Amino acid sequence: MEDGKQFAPLLLQSGHDGCEFSFTTLYMWRELYHTRIAQEGDYLLVSAGEGEKTSFLPPIGPSLGEGVALLRRAAEAQGLPLRLHGVDEQTLVQLQQLFPLTVTEMDEDHDYLYKTTDLAELPGKAYHSKRNHIAAFSRQFDWQYEDITDDNLAEVFAMSKQWCREKGVCSDKGLKAERCGIREVLSHRHAFGVRGGLIRVEGEVVAFAFGSPINDRVFDIHTEKALTAYGGAYALINRELARRLTDYDYLNRENDMGIEGLRRAKRSYRPSILLKKYSCEVR
Repeated sequence: MEDGKQFAPLLLQSGHDGCEFSFTTLYMWRELYHTRIAQEGDYLLVSAGEGEKTSFLPPIGPSLGEGVALLRRAAEAQGLPLRLHGVDEQTLVQLQQLFPLTVTEMDEDHDYLYKTTDLAELPGKAYHSKRNHIAAFSRQFDWQYEDITDDNLAEVFAMSKQWCREKGVCSDKGLKAERCGIREVLSHRHAFGVRGGLIRVEGEVVAFAFGSPINDRVFDIHTEKALTAYGGAYALINRELARRLTDYDYLNRENDMGIEGLRRAKRSYRPSILLKKYSCEVR
């Protein structure tokens, strides 16, 4: 976590909007994806994966070409080709002007970015069903919103564990890593610049969400959870947190991991930007 003092400001100034450029994201998933981070001169370098599966984020620094040259040497030292992930369209164009590439579009990695005011206000016909879900929830339950604080943190952790039990997949490697990441990040939320909230019904925490800035325009929603018995709770926590984040232009709700149900849910909120990402092998 001490690395955040050195690297988080560089990531915040990178100019990228993808969730991979959030220090909190890198930290939260570091064990699952074997994330490594380093600074070489004026360049910030990030790798993920091990052995033949190693790949790198586009370098952050004054010159994309010089940064890629550093990464090429790092890859060659391991006897590996240079593979880049999390490459957005603007960076892809720049790379194609500098290097021969083999490019693969990564559909499951595309990020969904929404205007914060759209999620906070749910305006017009496009969001009619979302407003209905919240109205139905409000008729059925007497609910309260709270910011996540030291006073309710233990309840958030308990709800996260309950959510996993409901899904019947507590042993799933990815969900286990997420649950550990939730605990770590929220326990040190001030250091990460995390902001989050919860929905409480009859004293019980039934939904929560939190995130942190990617840059001064885009806020990344790292996690959003709601208990199955409380239909409409996802729509409610989404709206309530967005209402408290209007100092950011966009909310990045990250990718859909290729899961069809998650893809439908994210598209139903009418993203303003589908941030396409590519995997590139630099030849």
